[in-house]
Amino acid sequence: MRKQLAEVKEIEQFLLQKMPAASRLVFQARMLVTPQLRERVRGQQKALRLVQWLARQDQREKLDIVFQRLMKEDTFHHSITTIFK
Repeated sequence: MRKQLAEVKEIEQFLLQKMPAASRLVFQARMLVTPQLRERVRGQQKALRLVQWLARQDQREKLDIVFQRLMKEDTFHHSITTIFK
């Protein structure tokens, strides 16, 4: 289990480019010779992209709520519609 967690952490550091250059080169070489590692990196990359997308989606929803509240304010609504006429 600890080995798996260490590998997940190492892959994450690689994907987020938080790994020192020398370690990055060694990791890339390991990926070249280890197809299973390459697959785990791809899987974790997909998971990371999904998490990032969901976080952006959450932010969009929060911003939309703020925008809707602001548009209910007469002065804000008038200012915005005047600007974009």
